[in-house]
Amino acid sequence: MERFVRASVVLAGWWRSARGWRIGLVLFVAGLVSTLAHAPVHSIPALIFGVIVLVLALDAARTRERRLRAGFWRSWCFAAGYFLGSTSWVANAFLVSAEEHAWLIWAPLTLLPGGLALFWGVAGSLYTRFAPDGPIRIGVFAVLFTAVEFLRSVAFSGFPWNLPGHIFEAGTPISQMASVIGALGLSAFVLFAFASPAALTGRGHWRVRAAPLVLSAVMLGGFWGWGHARLANTEDTFTDTRLRIVQVVVSQREKRFANRFNILQTYLDLTTRPGLEDADAVIWPEGAIPTVMLEDSTVLLEIEDALPEGTRLWTGVTRREHFPEGELYYNALAALRIGDGTIQLQARYDKVRLVPFGEGNPFVALTGLAGFQSLSTNAPYYTPGPGAQTLDVPGMPGFAPLICYEVIFPRFAPRGENRPSFLLNISNDAWYGNSAGPRQHLNQAGLRAIEEGLPMVRAASMGASGVIDALGRPVRLSDPQMNEALDINLPSALQPTVYAVHGDSVWIAGGLVLLASLQLFVLIASARNQRQWRL
Repeated sequence: MERFVRASVVLAGWWRSARGWRIGLVLFVAGLVSTLAHAPVHSIPALIFGVIVLVLALDAARTRERRLRAGFWRSWCFAAGYFLGSTSWVANAFLVSAEEHAWLIWAPLTLLPGGLALFWGVAGSLYTRFAPDGPIRIGVFAVLFTAVEFLRSVAFSGFPWNLPGHIFEAGTPISQMASVIGALGLSAFVLFAFASPAALTGRGHWRVRAAPLVLSAVMLGGFWGWGHARLANTEDTFTDTRLRIVQVVVSQREKRFANRFNILQTYLDLTTRPGLEDADAVIWPEGAIPTVMLEDSTVLLEIEDALPEGTRLWTGVTRREHFPEGELYYNALAALRIGDGTIQLQARYDKVRLVPFGEGNPFVALTGLAGFQSLSTNAPYYTPGPGAQTLDVPGMPGFAPLICYEVIFPRFAPRGENRPSFLLNISNDAWYGNSAGPRQHLNQAGLRAIEEGLPMVRAASMGASGVIDALGRPVRLSDPQMNEALDINLPSALQPTVYAVHGDSVWIAGGLVLLASLQLFVLIASARNQRQWRL
């Protein structure tokens, strides 16, 4: 403890003397290193280091004459490194059609992390303005940065990717707290707990300064103990519903209309392997066959001839509707059944949350000037569907589809009487290659399962396919680089979780109570120390 305090004092002194681009570079590197806390590495000390460095830098910025500008600059630099490390894999999508989009690869490597960092820059500026002296500033830090993470999750269609709470591997004890406080509540805890060692610097009695660290340690122990007990005391049970999940390894560059029959044949060969008669449904991923499938009679005829009577096939499709004024395209899931010599459409879901610049473009008036509309290869733009749904297919438990990007949004599933029996995430991770992106996507899917108390079935092209139970633990997952057909019985759902019922209100109320208690403790302890000093 003494060594840490001495090192912190030295570091705090350096922050006070450092200026301009030098401190910005140090913070950028600290933010970049912090991303190692996320999947696939899950090196949590990396983010602890980064958050402490950021808080000490902001504390020093409070002594500057232009503290608001200094706070913004320092937080922005840290966040620019953090978001560059978190989202650099997005650049792979611009190389799929490199002849058209490679010249734009600078955008996801500069504009995306720089734009996301603006949220943190605002939080840093507000911190330098409103954070008080003493350990309570750690609570102010957590409140401000959690608030901007919430805004990042909803503003401009939202992008809640790699929240601080996503550092915990789904299925581990601490990740179980997502069933109570969700990923955003875990983020608030992470920001407070990881910043708490910085409170040891500054003035006041060491016991007062240590209060946030002690509180964080108690909370961490409580979270781990509760999560461990939840995992140990929840019995693994499975339903009689058996699913065949088919994964085909094909790069996004090869997913072209001209290749549709070769790709289709690979899917059919895997689908018709022995054991198909025991499967209640077959699942193919998003964008499985590169065509407007429901209109492509030759593709439908191939499927009809290959699959036996009664087969249910749930697959991602590009869907089109024709109107006198034009056409609308949808990224959809189609629940098909082979019956009476035809393919029947039993249910359909249209994707609601579209990937910016991949499926839709809110800034097309601006990007169009540079000749860029979207990265989509099957359609110029997609139209969002009406909303989240539970699909009821005859003879099957109800399920809520989450197409690719939608799985990163908390509480994006029907509840109450429409609560599904499981979540179905179909995804096309081939856009991002063998990068960290698909692995982070998988971990966030596991956290959604914990939040809802529902098993997650996943079919991902060049991403891990399989089944995750309602506690976020993988039941069985494929190798993303192998063609595979997985036969898995569906795990049972749990009762609706606290988070599924009440959302973020639980952790917000609890957090306010804890911060008020911390402030009261600091006031009492400080007053007692002052009396002792006078005596």
